[in-house]
Amino acid sequence: MNQTEDTKLVLPRHIQRARRLLHHVWKHFLDDRCFEEAASLAYTSLLAMVPLLAVVFGIISAFPVFNEWSESLQAFIFDNFLPATGEQIVPYIDSFLDSIGSLALTGTIMLIVTAIMLMVRIEVALNRVWRVDRNRTLVNRIVMYWAVLTLGPILIAAAMALSAQKILTVLGMQDGIPPGIHQVGTFLLTWLIFALFFVLVPNRRVRIKHALIGAFLSTVLFSLARAGFVAFVSNASYKAIYGALAAFPIFLFWLYLVWTVILFGASLAASLTTFSDYRKYDTDWPQRWEFQLVYRLLGHLWNAQRSGLALSLGELLDLEQSASEMQIGRLMSQLRGQSMVTTDEEGSWMLTRDLGELSIGELYNLGNYYLPLGEIDKLPSSSPWDENFIEGLQHIRDSGDIQWERSLRSLYLDNKKKEE
Repeated sequence: MNQTEDTKLVLPRHIQRARRLLHHVWKHFLDDRCFEEAASLAYTSLLAMVPLLAVVFGIISAFPVFNEWSESLQAFIFDNFLPATGEQIVPYIDSFLDSIGSLALTGTIMLIVTAIMLMVRIEVALNRVWRVDRNRTLVNRIVMYWAVLTLGPILIAAAMALSAQKILTVLGMQDGIPPGIHQVGTFLLTWLIFALFFVLVPNRRVRIKHALIGAFLSTVLFSLARAGFVAFVSNASYKAIYGALAAFPIFLFWLYLVWTVILFGASLAASLTTFSDYRKYDTDWPQRWEFQLVYRLLGHLWNAQRSGLALSLGELLDLEQSASEMQIGRLMSQLRGQSMVTTDEEGSWMLTRDLGELSIGELYNLGNYYLPLGEIDKLPSSSPWDENFIEGLQHIRDSGDIQWERSLRSLYLDNKKKEE
């Protein structure tokens, strides 16, 4: 086979992989109800925008080196993140920000609480995208919120500093940054902000590579959405319907678009964790057979434990390709609630109980499982432990509950002896 033929074969495979990945990401996006999350975040963002901007500009004012470019920072945020309708919203925001200094203690506390509510809502949404069902401790939340609220404004202010006229004059660019370079710089800065967002906010370790890929998609979609939104607002006759209040519903719709593209990029970043080999994880075990799936998942964790390892969700999907990500994630969360498993700092799963002290009957009683005694001949048998599981069910069906007292470890070890 020559090189041309190899190329012809490789290209269709990559196209198929890309299509399966897109299908996987889209299913992930819908399963996490991201459209509803975007709507909720848009409404919360509208309420929390002024408090959040007050916190951002307050943090910037704490760094004297950036004071010279504070107005440029504000203009950058408004020009790039509040398109079209932002021009009508900006005077209201400026008026609110100017009045913040005269707030009493109660008003200041409410301001901070509103900004924190938005951060909490964002954390909940991204935790759902990354399938994290455990929140941070209070101290960790404070550290994360402070990191997000500090790093983002500082990055933008640094970009404003780099565009300062004094520095440009030294570099021989007396007329300022050329439009093309400015657009590229804005794109890269937005990309970096989204990537930091994906790395810092979810309560699990996110690979930088995955965060960058997801953030790149969000940035591209954000740029396209911004251009399309400006074109729509320029040609729409919405003022005839809403009159003087037209800017606010249109602005709310813009916030909805922004959060939709952010969550779609986050879905891509999260999906890459479970789609590293481009297999199609979009099927489910029948619910009535989930007891056997749980038995197999614990067997994989037991094997990993014997080697001093933990297994990520992606590795469990590799081992159980007939189950979906949502199904395995749900069952593992259920087992954690029963103190059977836990996760390490990287989000990988490991056992917390000695399977030598846990019988198959006790495992069954822990969950709301269906015992498929009438479908024994139809049960999957691809796992090395399935034979013992099926034999156990047959004994239970034929002889009562004698097998009910067998420990899980004895079932797994019995198969090892048969192999030897």
